[in-house]
Amino acid sequence: MDFSLSELIKQNTPGNSEGFPVGVPPSYNWYQGWNDGGLWSPPEDFTAVEGWGQVYAKVGAPSYSSPGAAVEVANAKTYVRIKQVGEWTLVQDQSGTQLTGGHFVPDFVGNVAIPMRATPLAGATIAFDVPPAGYNNHFWYKARGTYAAGTVDGVYVQMEMRVTDPNLSLVAMVGADWWRDARAPYLEDHSNNPGVGSSNWIELSTQWKTIGFYSMSAEDFRANPAPPLRDLVREMPPKRPPTPTRSGENFIPNEPGGPASTSSEQKHTTANGTAEFPLAEEIWPQSINSGSRSMLAYPITTVQALSTDCLLAFALTMGALARVRWSTVQRRKRMDRA
Repeated sequence: MDFSLSELIKQNTPGNSEGFPVGVPPSYNWYQGWNDGGLWSPPEDFTAVEGWGQVYAKVGAPSYSSPGAAVEVANAKTYVRIKQVGEWTLVQDQSGTQLTGGHFVPDFVGNVAIPMRATPLAGATIAFDVPPAGYNNHFWYKARGTYAAGTVDGVYVQMEMRVTDPNLSLVAMVGADWWRDARAPYLEDHSNNPGVGSSNWIELSTQWKTIGFYSMSAEDFRANPAPPLRDLVREMPPKRPPTPTRSGENFIPNEPGGPASTSSEQKHTTANGTAEFPLAEEIWPQSINSGSRSMLAYPITTVQALSTDCLLAFALTMGALARVRWSTVQRRKRMDRA
């Protein structure tokens, strides 16, 4: 499926929702989609995060029922950024920790919900029933992602979604919540799970669509994108000349509850008292291996490029000086022989 860094930034820029959710009061700050009312970085003593998604009927669409249809979600991932080194770490991955959820009343008042059937499919994919009348689809990982307290300054959530009936008119968003720890219970004041934020609303179709959310400015994310977007940063200016790869270096790709509020107005979240801790072996930073040492995969900087040019100029200058000196020596020899 086609996905670009510019498309992701559009999904996280106000005013770019492709529709709005039925039953959600327009006064809710997430009704319009992306907003900056969340807590982009976690409290210093928090150690967990939850990526989530939700699907609603689209405002203005004709009433339509399709009992056998489904909303499919695939390849969901949650990354956190380690602030000391500016590197991203994968903390939730649908391929290892599947999604769960329920049908909730659209405004989450009273956290009223009914069960939502979930059918695992091949690969990192799951199918949920479409939202019944008067309810939504709200889903999250079966276990929260964890990190060391005080080490994280951002989160990135990405999911792929599609519907199986082309006549459905549904909109979806993804987002995240910080959690005090992997087993903290849900409290109505959201003190255990302050909302981070969410993307704009994206209209679903029978074609897969990638939806992402990042908790930082577009400039910050563009300068240091999460691993799924690393290759796509090349489409953004400024463009630099390609740099040769040094011998011996190779790129190594890296690659679990309830969600909560992105607003102060009754945004729901559910705690799972039996949540499992993610395996430490699943969390690897993105790196470049060079022999026995490991380097963070940052793009070449202007200073580095200038350093290369300076070395070239230095080499040319030294070569010229050597030729002048050799010519002088030859003249002296000829004079001596004379």
